[in-house]
This record gives sequence, C-alpha cells and structure tokens, in this order.
Amino acid sequence: MPVVLLGALINAVEAAVGGLIGLVFKSHVSDDLGDFLLKGQGLCVVLVGVQGMASGGSIVVVTLAVALGSLVGYLIDLDGAVNRLGDWAQRRLNAAFAGSKRLGSFSQGFVNATLFCCTGAMGIVGSLQSGIQLDHATLIAKGLIDLVVCIPFAATMGIGVPFVAVSVFVYQGVLSLLAAALGGLLTQAVITEIAVTGSLLLLAVGLNLLKLTDLKVANMLPAAFMPIALVPVMTALGLL
Repeated sequence: MPVVLLGALINAVEAAVGGLIGLVFKSHVSDDLGDFLLKGQGLCVVLVGVQGMASGGSIVVVTLAVALGSLVGYLIDLDGAVNRLGDWAQRRLNAAFAGSKRLGSFSQGFVNATLFCCTGAMGIVGSLQSGIQLDHATLIAKGLIDLVVCIPFAATMGIGVPFVAVSVFVYQGVLSLLAAALGGLLTQAVITEIAVTGSLLLLAVGLNLLKLTDLKVANMLPAAFMPIALVPVMTALGLL
C-alpha cells in the first residue's frame, strides 16, 4: 500500500473501532437516551463546522460552490444512491440475522456516520496534507474524533456505523492520491475554499442530527470540490 494512503487507513480503523464499541453498548441505550445522545453529538458537529468556517474563505466562492455542487448532486441523486446502497446492505443483514431489530437501521447509521466523517474540513485538508506532504497527523487526529463520535452513533443507530470505515478509506484515499498527482494545482486559496465549503456542509449534518432540518446533505457533497475550478477562474477574472 502506498505511504500516501497511511493516514486514510488509520482514520478508517479508528472510526470502525468507535462504531464497534458503540454496538457493544447498544442494548443498554434506550430510545429516549439515544435521541438525547444523538442531539448532543449534533451540537458537537455544529461546533466543528463553525470552527472550520472560521478559517476564512470567500462568500462568493462558497455560495457558487454550494449552488453548482448541489445542482450536480441533485441531478445524479447521490443521496438516493447512498441510501440504496444502505438498503441493500440492510436486506443482506436482515437475511443473515433473521431481521434482528437490535442491529438498527444500516442506512441511517451508515449515511449519518459517512456524512460526519467525510464532509468536514479536517478530512479534506488532512487528505491534501497526506497526498502532498506525506503528513498524516491531521487525519490521525481526525480519526480520534471520529472514534469518539461513532460510539454514540452506533449505540443509537446500529450496525451501519462501523462500515463508515469503508467510506472514510475510499474517500480520503482518493483525495490523497489526487493531491499527490495534482499537488501543483491545489493552491492555498483553493484548499481554504474547499475546507470552508466542507465545513458548511458539516454544519448542515449537525442541524439534521438536531432535527432542526431535513437536508439531503449527500446531494450537496460535490460542492466541496467546486472551488478547484472556481478559484482559478475567479482569480483570472480579478474577482478574488
């Protein structure tokens, strides 16, 4: 395995460990307690998103990125694709375990854990650092946060949460490999805008967990990568 993927791999293992720990305690978590814990994690996700957005960035770039990225995500229906994958896995699990309700909803756990672990600024910036500088410290630190958050996620939402390790490794691994190949094109300005846009999406995840909104955040994921094209164009036009 290329060294560039080491950070993504460690982060994925940390997230899986958190999910497995949560499953051990799932039977001890009532519905009311689970809902309460989940809302508490929603507040933490909002905090992480706000902290990421505080790093700067251009309102114009972020606004255009969200508009264009949401359009792309809506047209290809990323949210539907992720949920169909989760539903397929749920059917397989139900068949294997005779529909045990203790497993929880695979789709709910997998989708929410994936959105948390894959949309924040730390995941994006950390992957870029792994790819360009072979510095995995940010992804390893992010993995510790993922581990802690995945414990109550799995305790309340079930078997789908530990499988977030697959999403984390694939997503951050691809970003790391792209960063290694295209490092010269990813200027600091581009990285900043990507981080801020990703943090805005993470804020949306937190609001969903608090049940204040019901946004299909998966359909907005392409927005995080729009700054790669938008920043050079707007810089050339003298708008940045």
